[in-house]
Amino acid sequence: MYTTLAELLKEFKPEELARLTGDSSGGNIDQVRVNYAIENSCNLIDSFLRDRFSVPFSSVPSLIRFIARELTIANLYEYSNHNGFVPPTIAKRKSYAMYLLRQIQSGDLQLDLPETENRQVLLSNKVNQYRLFDNFMLDKFVEM
Repeated sequence: MYTTLAELLKEFKPEELARLTGDSSGGNIDQVRVNYAIENSCNLIDSFLRDRFSVPFSSVPSLIRFIARELTIANLYEYSNHNGFVPPTIAKRKSYAMYLLRQIQSGDLQLDLPETENRQVLLSNKVNQYRLFDNFMLDKFVEM
């Protein structure tokens, strides 16, 4: 898993998290619901990054932990509010986490993976040399 209950408790008081997981008195945190939200977040991250990295990550980059935490919080709010209302700040946080995932997926954002981590290599068929018809030659052609 890419985040834990302990990380969530750095942001939430135990009473707040207990209410968010279904205990209206704020006494007990529903660990099953928290694990379910974490698992769904991790599965979403893995499905986004499966083609680019070997997932699940053996050493979890800090950015992935951040994204997992944001998605887990959004999941918990969505699970607790079946009427569809999620606070705007939580919706923005989820949107930002999804944006970061797309940036990582496209290669525009790099993860802080250790050198020993097995990364997939992207190959390109471009070379530094000019092709058979270089730009100068192509500029001479006129469209008819």
